[in-house]
Amino acid sequence: MRYITCMLLSLTGLFFITQSAMAQVTYVRLTVELPEPGIENQKDSAIYVAGTFNNWNPGDTFCIMKRIDRKHYSLDIPCFRDKEYEYKYTMGSWKGVEKKTDGNDIDNRRFKAGKRMKIKDRIQGWSIPAPVNVADTTTFLNKEQMASLMALKDSLGKSLPVYLPQLLGLLQKVTSNLLAEQPDESLSKQYNQEAEQVVATIFEKLGVIMKQAVQILTPEQKQRLRDMLKDANGPKDIMGLMGKLAPGGSK
Repeated sequence: MRYITCMLLSLTGLFFITQSAMAQVTYVRLTVELPEPGIENQKDSAIYVAGTFNNWNPGDTFCIMKRIDRKHYSLDIPCFRDKEYEYKYTMGSWKGVEKKTDGNDIDNRRFKAGKRMKIKDRIQGWSIPAPVNVADTTTFLNKEQMASLMALKDSLGKSLPVYLPQLLGLLQKVTSNLLAEQPDESLSKQYNQEAEQVVATIFEKLGVIMKQAVQILTPEQKQRLRDMLKDANGPKDIMGLMGKLAPGGSK
């Protein structure tokens, strides 16, 4: 019973922390212009943003920019309002980071996040003469698979909050019983069973979503995910693994 109570307290705290954080989140749109001649070949057009918002990861698949044309790219970055950020543009690694026209390093770009902020940048040059080719795209998720994956994420995001009121109500009952002069052991067992049922329902829902996510993959993509699982430092959950299959994902 003590384990269930601690778990419920943790889930409740996480819920309120998440709600508070979400109220402060905004999106900053970065639009960048590349130096001439831009990038004609769309296959080689992976441009990333690295900064304090993603621990300066130069090849972050969640910070790969959307191609507008051969010279212009755009990306919406989730940020906390009124917080200051630093960043630079890369081609997937620090060997391909933006430079001045004379080849010297540039200072970190900076902004203070505001509501609906839009920033337009211009890259003077790169540390290498031409963009490196992106990884082999044969196992990347196609547009249909990406759409299906996003729909599954949306479904999960909408379904799980349904169970939070149940957990909060159960937590109130547990607290009232624990504070009683003589806590009722039979009620403790009842609440324990109710908590186990709610948690089991949540895990069942997660299992269905994970199964549906795997079903959209090709045999080659599944094999690549199995190989990724062998990486001790790689993600272990299906959604994290599938994020590596997004266009521009890491090898």
